[in-house]
Amino acid sequence: MADLGWWLIALVVCVAPRRVWPRLDSRLPLASAAAPAGLITALVGFAIGVTGFFAFAEHQADANNAWMLRQLALPSKGHDTAIGMLPYGMSVITLFVFLFFTPSGLLACYLATTGTLRAVSAWFDDPHGDPLLSGAHWAVTMTVTRNREERRRIARERREGREAPDGLQTGRWAGIDADYVVLASRRKPEWEPGAIILTSADWYRLGVPFDIDTPAGLRTAYPLTRLETVEVVRRGIEYELPRMPRRHDNASRERH
Repeated sequence: MADLGWWLIALVVCVAPRRVWPRLDSRLPLASAAAPAGLITALVGFAIGVTGFFAFAEHQADANNAWMLRQLALPSKGHDTAIGMLPYGMSVITLFVFLFFTPSGLLACYLATTGTLRAVSAWFDDPHGDPLLSGAHWAVTMTVTRNREERRRIARERREGREAPDGLQTGRWAGIDADYVVLASRRKPEWEPGAIILTSADWYRLGVPFDIDTPAGLRTAYPLTRLETVEVVRRGIEYELPRMPRRHDNASRERH
């Protein structure tokens, strides 16, 4: 009975976005309940559509009949034949008017369509939640993520201070095994670990960047190790090393 209860709950919870399923109770058999849940959704949409359509069609027929009676009471005109065909034309498009221009029709169409798609995708081992909820969840998540990243960027730039030219120090100065360390006031998007830095004098392999606090503000340190052998360069970055500070600056460890 307990398993049946969890399965029935899963039929409802399946409408949740697929991304949140791993965070839900592990006792919910969401994957196995996805196809039946989609089928039930489609059947509910079909039931709403059939009931709503007959009510709408009956109301539409009554309105057409009342309109025809009012037209018959008027004096005869030359275009009476065309007017008489109007109710017939309206009856032909009644279904489309109901499906796409009434709240119950739109709801029925949405449930039937999305429920069928969910059932079919789950049958082929690719279950999904309700598309509308999934889209809303994606939009909210992206907004929150971008807002968080923007706040982090602003906080980092506040620590970095004004944008300034790159600085250069030795690996020994930074306490790491590298020939040089480029100190940048802003992160360099293309400078990923393993990239080859091509200068006019030597080639260097880029190590793992790290943050370092300096009197001038937070800096991103890019370790550079000179290549002693010739290598095939798949991705090279042309760059000229900044000038090394004076010896007394190194001794006092004043950083850029």
